[in-house]
Amino acid sequence: MQTAATNPGTEAEKQLILLTLNNYLEGRPAIDIERMRAAFHPGAFIRTVIDGKLVQWALPDYLDLVAKATVQECLPELLSFTWDGDTGSALVRLTFDTFRFIDRFNLIKLDGKWFIVDKISYRQEL
Repeated sequence: MQTAATNPGTEAEKQLILLTLNNYLEGRPAIDIERMRAAFHPGAFIRTVIDGKLVQWALPDYLDLVAKATVQECLPELLSFTWDGDTGSALVRLTFDTFRFIDRFNLIKLDGKWFIVDKISYRQEL
């Protein structure tokens, strides 16, 4: 079995994954919709819980919501990521003045590029 530690393509793969994650981490605080769009697969879904109920959006609806937000000071952080073959996951945090989002992503590699295909998000008031 070949692991990430012994795979000669590990560093290159990490950079490809980081490109996708950084498109989100840098695009979301700046409300750069095109950069965010580049991070997500067009068929991605975004899910969260609001008032005890599951709420979900297809990518176009989610990007429309983000586009209406106000740019705020934000500290984006990549907490962790891992992958096996063409699938992976990541944990990120976006900390604003009065709240933070904690996001978990499922990632897929297609045609040599990594995409977020699923995002679940938790909003924590500070």
